[in-house]
Amino acid sequence: MKSEKFNLMQYSAISACFLTLHQYAMGQAVYTDIDPDIVLDNNWESAAVNMDNDASMDFAFLNRSFDFSTYYSNYTSHFEAIYAGPQSPNNEIAALTHIISPSYGGFTVYFPFALNESVITDGNLIFHNNGYQTMAYRYIQTDGDYFPKGGIWYPEVLDHYLGVRFIDTSDCLHYGWIRCDIKENGRTLVIKDYAYEIKCNTGILAGDTIGDTTNVNLESFILLNANIYAFNSDVYVQLDENPGNYSIRIINLSGALIYTDILKDKWNIISLIKEPEGLYFIEIFAEQKKVVSKKIIIN
Repeated sequence: MKSEKFNLMQYSAISACFLTLHQYAMGQAVYTDIDPDIVLDNNWESAAVNMDNDASMDFAFLNRSFDFSTYYSNYTSHFEAIYAGPQSPNNEIAALTHIISPSYGGFTVYFPFALNESVITDGNLIFHNNGYQTMAYRYIQTDGDYFPKGGIWYPEVLDHYLGVRFIDTSDCLHYGWIRCDIKENGRTLVIKDYAYEIKCNTGILAGDTIGDTTNVNLESFILLNANIYAFNSDVYVQLDENPGNYSIRIINLSGALIYTDILKDKWNIISLIKEPEGLYFIEIFAEQKKVVSKKIIIN
């Protein structure tokens, strides 16, 4: 279904009339399923998400493309991009930044993270309020010599999550997620569902519809007897039983999968010496069911 047009940086009167929303509270998370999904696949198509269903939209999305030329060239360039942006000064999206042409004063571009499922959206992520944050983009020139492209969501990322946070009318800071697809070399955005943690200043796992899962330090997610800790750049995983068909994943703060393997022994040492210092997430699965989820810090 196509959405109405609107200015990404201004308040929009887009309402739920173009969606069928099934919103319900499960535990401490407020979850909204968008049915049918929002699909933006044409120029100037846009949509907005109202996380807490109040009087104003919280986050907006825009599909934009245009042709342009410069005074020093004889060819035309084509630009395509998918943008996401907060609709309030109090709202932010988790993203990394990049400075273009710093030697000439530079300007900053913002690339929202594509978070994997179960990555925590909380104060450990870096958030930005910029109104035009680029999920995916590409330039095409008619002479074929110049084709820059990028964005964390480019060229195709399915079932990943934007990490967001917003302040409601009671000055409560909420963390949430919005599940999206980017398809067709960055030309199509699909918005599927979203949720936020109703408790103030409390993180939420990407994809979580129950809520209040990060406030217990994730130790309650250890359903398997496992001792997991980090020392320097090594991760130690000690199991009380033979691992069988257990698999392990390690995810960095931006949601990228940096390590995956099968656990073959009770005692395992995983080196992350090539990874930067910071927060990481350990997940262990048994028969595709998650039995361990824990945070560690690499120094």
